[in-house]
Amino acid sequence: MHLRSPTFAFEIPSVHDGVRLGCRLYLPKKILQSGSVSGWTKRGAIVSHPYAPLGGCYDDPVVNFVGAELLRAGYVVGTFNFRGADGSEGRTSWTAKPELADYASFYGFMLLYLHALKTETTREQEPEKDGLESSQEFNPGRSENPSTGVHIILGGYSYGSLIASHLPAIDTVVDLFKGASIDTAPFKIRRIAEKLASCMGERQHLQTEAATANLSSSMKEDQMEIVSKSTVSYLLMSPLLPPLSQLLTIFTKLSLDVQVEVSAQGKHIPCPKPATQLRKHRTLVIYGTEDGFTSAKKLRKWSDELLHAPQSQFQYQQVEGAGHFWRENGVEEQARHALREWLNGMT
Repeated sequence: MHLRSPTFAFEIPSVHDGVRLGCRLYLPKKILQSGSVSGWTKRGAIVSHPYAPLGGCYDDPVVNFVGAELLRAGYVVGTFNFRGADGSEGRTSWTAKPELADYASFYGFMLLYLHALKTETTREQEPEKDGLESSQEFNPGRSENPSTGVHIILGGYSYGSLIASHLPAIDTVVDLFKGASIDTAPFKIRRIAEKLASCMGERQHLQTEAATANLSSSMKEDQMEIVSKSTVSYLLMSPLLPPLSQLLTIFTKLSLDVQVEVSAQGKHIPCPKPATQLRKHRTLVIYGTEDGFTSAKKLRKWSDELLHAPQSQFQYQQVEGAGHFWRENGVEEQARHALREWLNGMT
C-alpha cells in the first residue's frame, strides 16, 4: 500500500518569514466515503522528509510508505516540503532554525484543522455517560489525560526526524496562533485550516490567497486552550545523531524563530531538549543496523538510555540489515510491521 493522490494540495506561509510551503493532506477512506467524521476519533499524523539539498521532499519513498500505514490506521496524514524542497519557496538554511519554524507552521495547521472538523454531535450535546469522558476510547499514553479526543503524531524521516524531535511543546505552538493579527502567517494558517475543514472530501488545490480571502474566524480564542490539550506522540525513522546532526545545525542549539507581526523583528523561543519530549510522550523510533549515517551501536545506546529513563514512554525497533534508505529486500515490510504494532497499541 502506498499513498494515493492527496485529498488536498495547498500552501501555507511559514511563521518564520512567510515563505510559502507546499503541503498535502490525505483523508482516510472512512471519511471520504461518508463525507463525515461522525464516529471517528480525531487523529492526525505529520511525516516530514529528508534533507532537501540531497533530494528530500514529500515524494520520498519512505515518507510514502510510512504515510500509507498511518492512513490505513485511520489517521489524517499531512506532508509538507521544507523551504528549498520541491514545491516550496526559499532555500535550505545552515542552522535548521527556519526549517523548525516551517514544521511548527504545519504542526499548527494540523492541530487547527483537526479541531475545526465538525462531528454531527458536539460534546455539549452528548449525554453524560456515567461520568466517563468520551476520550477514554483512545488514550495514547499513560502520562496523558486528553479531554478533547484529538491525537497528533509528529513524525519525520532522517533530517525530518531531527526537526520533529526539536519541536517545542504543544502549548508553545498553539500560542503562536492565539490572537493572530490579520495578514500574519498564523492568521492565514488558521483560515486555511478552517477552509479545508469545511470542504471535507472534495479533492482540490487551494492557493493561500484563495483560502484566506473573505473568511471570518469560526474558532474563538478561548477554544485555542482546548487545542493545546491535544495528545502528542512522536515517530522517528532513521534519526540522525551527532556529529551529523550537529553539522546540519552548525553546532547551534535549535530554537523557534518566528515573525510574530508583519513588521516585527521576530520572536526567539527556546525549545526543550529532544530527550525530554521523547520520554514524556509515546515515541517510536525505527532504524536499521546498516544505517550509513549513524551507527547501529550509537543508535542502540541512545535508544536504550531513553527507554530505561524513569516513566519513559519511549520505544524503538531495530531492523536487521536495513540501511538509511530502506531499500534492502524485506526491510520495508519489517518497518511497516513495527509501525502497525505500535499504532495498534494506541487503540
